[in-house]
Amino acid sequence: MVEKVCDPAGSDCRWVIRPNQSLSWRGALRIYIAIVICVMGTALAFALHGFWPVLPFAGLELIALGTAFYLCQARGQTRELVSVGASVVTVEKGRHEPQEHWECPRAWARVLLERSPIAWYPSRLSIAYQGRRVEIGKFLHEAERRELAGELERAIRARD
Repeated sequence: MVEKVCDPAGSDCRWVIRPNQSLSWRGALRIYIAIVICVMGTALAFALHGFWPVLPFAGLELIALGTAFYLCQARGQTRELVSVGASVVTVEKGRHEPQEHWECPRAWARVLLERSPIAWYPSRLSIAYQGRRVEIGKFLHEAERRELAGELERAIRARD
């Protein structure tokens, strides 16, 4: 999902790129609690009938499922911020605060959209400068990635 924000003059633009997360933290927690109730209810019923070894395995299963839910939800909080200013292009990546920071002069920045040699693999969108590059939008759909590449190219070349 891409959100474009520009100042009124149009000289500075930002793109906030984030995964499309259809399930909120609260929704994930509700689903997880419902699953816990079902699994533990079934495990307790079996334990009451003498099959008590079911309980530790049910607990391990719920721990694994809870970990998977947490990791998926946390990954959905990733953000990439691409800023095209008057003289510099900046890319910041992170969850709650920037954990990666990359910048280059706007005049030398290039937007690269490379197709994969394997037909069903997604393309790779990156911004390059003097042999260094930073990949952006890994989690975007192909059409979103192409549209973002066009917008970034136009924004970077707007004053050249």
